[in-house]
Amino acid sequence: MSIDIFFKAFILDTLKELPTEKNELIENMNLDKVFSTDFNDWKKTVKKVLNLSETIEIAIKDLWLRNSEISKNGETELTTDQFAELFIENYYKENSKVDVWESESDINIAIKRIAESNLAE
Repeated sequence: MSIDIFFKAFILDTLKELPTEKNELIENMNLDKVFSTDFNDWKKTVKKVLNLSETIEIAIKDLWLRNSEISKNGETELTTDQFAELFIENYYKENSKVDVWESESDINIAIKRIAESNLAE
């Protein structure tokens, strides 16, 4: 089983789009035992195993919000599944910057955009 299945679930959960039954299934897999961690939280385990940044959730949410707006303006529909697959593909590209912030103001703009959206915590 590829870690990307869990990465995709991580992305979908971050976007509040992971079905409850899938979340429960992953929780019951005991990823801590599989990956020799002790977080008792599958998302933290995935974050550690993939060495994801501390701001990965902000990057996922912000990119989703910006891409959703672009797809609406272009009259094309981007599903969360498609987005997750594209995010993973771009994350693994050499010199990927999907979760890199050029400046403090860039991350603050992203945080503000998220706070004003349906993805706010």
